[in-house]
Amino acid sequence: MENLGEFEPFCELDLESQKALARIATLKKYKKKEIIFYEEDEVREIYFLIKGGVKIYKVDRFDSEVFFGISTKGLLNDCDDAKKLVSFMNVECVEDSLVACFGVEGLQAVFDSYPQILKMFFKEAFKRIKVFENVVLRELIFDSTAKVAYSLYFDLDEFNTHKKQENAAFLNIQPETLSRILKKLHRDNIIKTNQAGKIEILDLHKLQMIFKQDAK
Repeated sequence: MENLGEFEPFCELDLESQKALARIATLKKYKKKEIIFYEEDEVREIYFLIKGGVKIYKVDRFDSEVFFGISTKGLLNDCDDAKKLVSFMNVECVEDSLVACFGVEGLQAVFDSYPQILKMFFKEAFKRIKVFENVVLRELIFDSTAKVAYSLYFDLDEFNTHKKQENAAFLNIQPETLSRILKKLHRDNIIKTNQAGKIEILDLHKLQMIFKQDAK
């Protein structure tokens, strides 16, 4: 049986804070491709991914997925003191996952009694905000080439673990567009594909300049 205190960032709390959180936590297991919640669902708990991986996305008016990111750890919904929380997006497991669920009222009580817990959740909420800042940057500022360059620069290992169609979906571009951009980056000697079929970066500076120029 998993113990909340075995996982980051909860293992960084003192023992009393760990026990206080464990008393109000429910650990739930989800299978790959299982939906944790849909956008606009009424969610009565705060969900915290502690092991596994989830895909976060919305569905536009054309029934197309608008990808927000892959999360392997952290808050999956807003940490609010409201009794009724409405999900902003869909959260789907991309692998078997373990999630800690906290009742809002119970969490509010431990916030009041254990400042260390409040500080930890504040840090995690800030990380979540930074993820959405990156989404805004990628979707509203970057063109397709800058999206690919940004992903390769910051998430090369993650990029290399997925198939071309999956990476295209994550970047909200067409697979043909991704292929064209990767070919150009190869021709410009910015990247190469090794014998294992994985992308390696040859010129970090040139790769960075592609999305830095777009962000100006």
